[in-house]
Amino acid sequence: MKVAIIGGGIAGAELLRIALPGPSEITLIEPKQQIECQALYPEYLAGIVRIEDLTAPLKPFCERVGARFVNERAIRLEKNLVICNKSQIEYDLAIIATGAVQNYFGILGADRTFSVNTLEGIIKARDFLERRKPDKIAIIGAGLTGIEIACNLTESIDASIYLVETKTRLIPQFSENVSCMIEKTLSEKGVKTLLSTKVQEIEEDRIILSDGRSMECDMAIWTAGIKPCDLVQSLPLAKWRDEWILADPYLRASENIFALGDNAWIDIDGKVASKTAVEAERQARHMAANLARLAEGKNLKRYSILASTDSQVALISIGRECAVGVYGDMCVTMPTKLIRALKYWIDKSFIQRFK
Repeated sequence: MKVAIIGGGIAGAELLRIALPGPSEITLIEPKQQIECQALYPEYLAGIVRIEDLTAPLKPFCERVGARFVNERAIRLEKNLVICNKSQIEYDLAIIATGAVQNYFGILGADRTFSVNTLEGIIKARDFLERRKPDKIAIIGAGLTGIEIACNLTESIDASIYLVETKTRLIPQFSENVSCMIEKTLSEKGVKTLLSTKVQEIEEDRIILSDGRSMECDMAIWTAGIKPCDLVQSLPLAKWRDEWILADPYLRASENIFALGDNAWIDIDGKVASKTAVEAERQARHMAANLARLAEGKNLKRYSILASTDSQVALISIGRECAVGVYGDMCVTMPTKLIRALKYWIDKSFIQRFK
């Protein structure tokens, strides 16, 4: 059985690690040369970790597990072929795990901000911080990434930090209890928050808001949202809101195409999988088990969502020595240093699996 995994992020690489060795012939298609732990990006931006701590090369990993590595970008699927920019990969099963890319929502000048959704972007942002030492930083988007970046920067640089969020509360994908706790933490750290505030345009040294106000800043960091990559958007598969690939309870998008991780919309009995590392890893492990079942001629097993959009599961870094744990409405705040050590160990050990 020829299996093509498109995307070498958390879901794709973890699937490959668990699925091999096995009866399938697996090819990993990924334009990057390394897997990256995005959960460590805020720590890298603050100078806490090194590049080596958050990346692992994919080629030697694939060689070690017995997979073929195609270091190219997948452009489209055609019959039973993945058409890449240089070659064509034949498959019996295709597994799409491309993750997501930054979404600027069509806001004028947003692409001039520092994106922290890619390794290249986070390296540029850190280089700017070290060279220019900005006095005023605006972080656009108060989701999980925005919160962690704000908390880590307050302890690593001397600058005024602002968080701009369109919703009525911080970290809106979590419960109100978590939002209140995070708001208190940011206030104690001196971070200024602008809620219910929309960005209309971004200029070189200021942000123009939709109500006509403007805010000067030396650096703007964009963490406001994600969208599927071009490949996912072009695929003739069922989509949620014409964007995310609709996957059934077995993670299938069609008869011989599966979808995992951020590019998938997985709704099982009214419970929607969150776009988190926790879910990406679980989906990869489930897919590996189902690949083995297919090879043995057995029926697929249904997936069970752990971290849903209405019951989040996360460890949130709120500084160098502190973190909090979230499970649904419950927020565990003590002991913060132990939770921080646990989060740091989980994030670093993930990358170590591939080295």
